Amino acid sequence: MDVVWIVVVVLACGAAGGFVNVFIGDSGLHLPKVENGVWQPGYIGTVFVGMVAAFGSWATAKSVVLFGGGVPSVPFTTGDLANALIVGFGGAKWWKSETEKDVLQRTAAVAASKNQNPDAAAEIATATPLKALAAAINMH
Repeated sequence: MDVVWIVVVVLACGAAGGFVNVFIGDSGLHLPKVENGVWQPGYIGTVFVGMVAAFGSWATAKSVVLFGGGVPSVPFTTGDLANALIVGFGGAKWWKSETEKDVLQRTAAVAASKNQNPDAAAEIATATPLKALAAAINMH
């Protein structure tokens, strides 16, 4: 199989893994946006990170000469497909975890600057990161 087509398939599998990750958690299917002062990458960012992660993983395992020399023979197996899907999913999950960490740090900073509120504290403790931030902002 031509190396270019293999790369396209790996990128597509990484994108699929990243896209599946979009529906885990509270982010949902949305475009990149800034919400309550925190940048949310949306499905475009998550899919892109899945693609990059899958390609990076495949490229390190199947390094070939792309320019110069003869035409490379690159084996492509179902294991390569599965790896691209899993790494795309995992890379996207890491990305989402980093953005959620930013949201939770902002939540802690906002809540610490407000008066003590046991009801808001209980809501923040059980809410998703974005809902926790909204609860902290709405504290009196």
